[in-house]
Amino acid sequence: MKRWLKPFVTLLVLLLLAEEWLWDHLKRCVARLGALPGVRAFEARLRALPPWASLAVMLLPAAVLLPFKLAALWALGHGHRVLGLLVFVAAKLVGTGLAAYLFDLVRDSARQVKAFDRFYGAVMRLLARAHAWLHAQPLYRSIRAQAQAWRQAWRQRRGAARSVWARRKVALKRHKR
Repeated sequence: MKRWLKPFVTLLVLLLLAEEWLWDHLKRCVARLGALPGVRAFEARLRALPPWASLAVMLLPAAVLLPFKLAALWALGHGHRVLGLLVFVAAKLVGTGLAAYLFDLVRDSARQVKAFDRFYGAVMRLLARAHAWLHAQPLYRSIRAQAQAWRQAWRQRRGAARSVWARRKVALKRHKR
């Protein structure tokens, strides 16, 4: 790879991985809507859609959130930087969560369209390469090891704190008798 291209590719890979991370986490948040009345019936209807209609469903989040993104650009253009940025970030998060949720519902049907299936396969291969590249980076490995150590220390401290509170609770119950 050419030297001047490497920073751009690195940034692109990091953005792709950040989007994937958001995709996974926001999908779980939006999937909680499945507990609401009537949502399961709606999900069943979406799963039953024909392939081309499934592709159209995947465009819904972009179409629904376009006015919000335009409003964010308007706010930015008129000097309301914080408002514009907040609206844009909120629209991005809601759009990503909704897209992930809908995509999970219609993916199998949409993959029956050969062009989409080829595109989906190419994106999955690209993500696999991005993950392999990231996991090969020494900086990533050291950050991950440090985060793991912090998590372990946090769990130990939290467990010790819980045991202190549990002992106090038992002692308080004994004292009340």
